[in-house]
Amino acid sequence: MTISASAPAKIILFGEHAVVYGEPAIAVPVTALQATADISPSDDGFKIIAYDLDDAIIRYNTYAEDQPLQRVLTLLQDVHHCDLPSVSIGVRSHIPMASGLGSGAAVTTAIARAVTQAMGKTLSLDALNRIVYEVETIHHGTPSGIDNTVIVYEQPIYFVREQPIEHLMIGQPFTLIVADTGETALTHIAVGDVRKLVTSEPEQYRPMIREIGKLTKLARQHLEAGEIKALGPLMDTNHAWLQQLTVSSPKLDQLVTAARAAGALGAKLSGGGRGGNMIALVQPEAAGDVMAALTSNGAVSVLQTMVN
Repeated sequence: MTISASAPAKIILFGEHAVVYGEPAIAVPVTALQATADISPSDDGFKIIAYDLDDAIIRYNTYAEDQPLQRVLTLLQDVHHCDLPSVSIGVRSHIPMASGLGSGAAVTTAIARAVTQAMGKTLSLDALNRIVYEVETIHHGTPSGIDNTVIVYEQPIYFVREQPIEHLMIGQPFTLIVADTGETALTHIAVGDVRKLVTSEPEQYRPMIREIGKLTKLARQHLEAGEIKALGPLMDTNHAWLQQLTVSSPKLDQLVTAARAAGALGAKLSGGGRGGNMIALVQPEAAGDVMAALTSNGAVSVLQTMVN
């Protein structure tokens, strides 16, 4: 018997960094990238073989709860009131790590779904979201909650810290190109550097944060109305503000410029910045040209995804 569970990646369309200061952000799932957990019987007790995490064979250890995979196992046992089953779980992920795509939350979600199935239990999306958020605190300290919510519910969201998360209705499907710079960057470092700027020079940087918030609110209106072309200039403006906040990079700027020149409606970095991924909004007929331009400008991977 084999059981499989999966979870998608996520990208932030608008509002990264500003979301830390109470402004909204919009994020959507990327179904073209998945983390999967495959369950098979085990003759030597429970174990996780994390193929894409240094091929580690991880057995449950209550004294290692600062390790994300161990922590999710403890939480699942507490919720379901039963021990881990004698199964082997093989984890694979096509989501690049440290690139703003929510790889940690996706792996946790896939494992939680798989273990729950192996236990013969069920888990509501709300309960799963709480578990994944708690594990995210190991990865990010004080996470925003965006990654776990988008990935668990697999729906676009409109997010404001300390307010109920709103699931966003998309008025018309649209096409995004996601390109990886190949440069890893830790989100918490970029967030910390922006905080230093905002704290030391609030008169210069606070207005930038507010402007990102304004365009994110406007983007929501266009998304819900199905006015997709109007999102392009907002993406370009959002990227310009993120450059001012020092979280872009030469490679991100190169790919953003290349996408626009190849016919994208708009383009920007996505996530913490300083590396990771950029996104481009395209009309379907322009997707091929934009993907080719990104590849020729050094993107290590390029994919097309539909948001609906």
